[in-house]
Amino acid sequence: MAKVRLLKKDINYLTFEFISECLTYKHFHPEIKDENVQTVIQGLLDKRNDAIRRMNNIEENHNPKLVKKYFKSLISDFEKSLDMMDSLSVK
Repeated sequence: MAKVRLLKKDINYLTFEFISECLTYKHFHPEIKDENVQTVIQGLLDKRNDAIRRMNNIEENHNPKLVKKYFKSLISDFEKSLDMMDSLSVK
């Protein structure tokens, strides 16, 4: 299991890379409404904050098997949310 600190860094990196992609897309497609881009970015930031909050509040931290399962589900949920945000159209 990777360290929680590294996992937080990865989540932050992915989040801000995705935000950068959104802003770059908006720059090259001026017909896109700012409100739509802001909605996608805000949704992504909400998912990031939720993942960090869940990471900081582990309930069963004394059972290694449950902790590993908990982090696998957390990572899976965050990846699914990125896929969902990626499939959203900012148009």
